[in-house]
Amino acid sequence: MTSTLISALMTLALGILFVILKAQVIGIAITVIGVALIVVAIVDLVKRNFVSAVIKAVLGILVLVIGWLVLDIALLIIGIALLVYGIVELVKRIMSKKGKNEKTWQKVLGLLQPVICIVASILLITNSGNVLDWVIIIPGVFFIIDGVLGIINALSSKKK
Repeated sequence: MTSTLISALMTLALGILFVILKAQVIGIAITVIGVALIVVAIVDLVKRNFVSAVIKAVLGILVLVIGWLVLDIALLIIGIALLVYGIVELVKRIMSKKGKNEKTWQKVLGLLQPVICIVASILLITNSGNVLDWVIIIPGVFFIIDGVLGIINALSSKKK
């Protein structure tokens, strides 16, 4: 019961951090990973594992220096891919002869998915910071819900 309660409290805390810090969570994670790699490199150096120490140190420095750049490039590539996919799908569905027998609501639903892809891609390309905030907030809300439910379950099983 105690471990379940501790796990639920940690999940709740993580969810709250995600919602409050938003995209800053990624910056913190990048920093922690970079520093951890450098610390492990120092430990390897003390153990005289020189090759391993150099590799980990270089990786740690790269993560610290270009972590955000890699993330920005990845978001741009995903945005461009979504844009191309959305446009191709939209054109394909507009030109499709299968849609002749569909009802109006079916045609609208068929066009909705590529339009959503196009809108999401434009947001990713032009405003990745805010999109990234929401990508962190949504799991944060799920963590909060999971944490609260876990606390309720842990406390209710204690009474039984």
